Amino acid sequence: MKHRHLLALPMLVAALAVQAQDRTADPLGPLAQCINRSQFQFKTQDRLPASATTRIVKMKAEERRVSTADGYRLMLFRKSSLPFVNLKIERSADGRFAADRDTIVAQMQEMSAGSRLPHQVPLETDARQGVEVLGSNNASIAQAQGIISLYTLLHAASGTVATAYLLNQPADPRDFATDAQYQALRDQFLASLVSCMADPAQ
Repeated sequence: MKHRHLLALPMLVAALAVQAQDRTADPLGPLAQCINRSQFQFKTQDRLPASATTRIVKMKAEERRVSTADGYRLMLFRKSSLPFVNLKIERSADGRFAADRDTIVAQMQEMSAGSRLPHQVPLETDARQGVEVLGSNNASIAQAQGIISLYTLLHAASGTVATAYLLNQPADPRDFATDAQYQALRDQFLASLVSCMADPAQ
């Protein structure tokens, strides 16, 4: 009898894992599709497992957690075969957005104050269409290895958090060759993302 219980245990674990992946709603689906209708489009979309209900936010003195009721990771492309943005969109758990926001803002402020990037410019803050925008940029694409800019966008009305890593493109073909070209594309992307977060159904 004991052996039967032991044999049944892996089957029960597997069944629970499948159940955890089952989703009956897709609250971030409209946002992902809205982004995909812009000039920045994804080739694949990876959805956060239903079992991943939190993620770690690393601070200097401690590690904190923010809630992740749902989420997607989107690699966005424009004309180049190289990705332009590594975008993560997440939905906070009910009643957790304010606390999640405080943790995320504190991390962004700490990263900016710590000057982890040698050519980093001060943290940018803005609010557009009900979306809070925080950005950390390298001063020039020539001084950026991998990530040029990091932006976090927070939409309290829907409890949505977007984290965008804007990527350098060191090889041809590329979408930009100068700082001015990069900044123009960055601003176009941010405008599209803000607009979609404010109204995914547009």
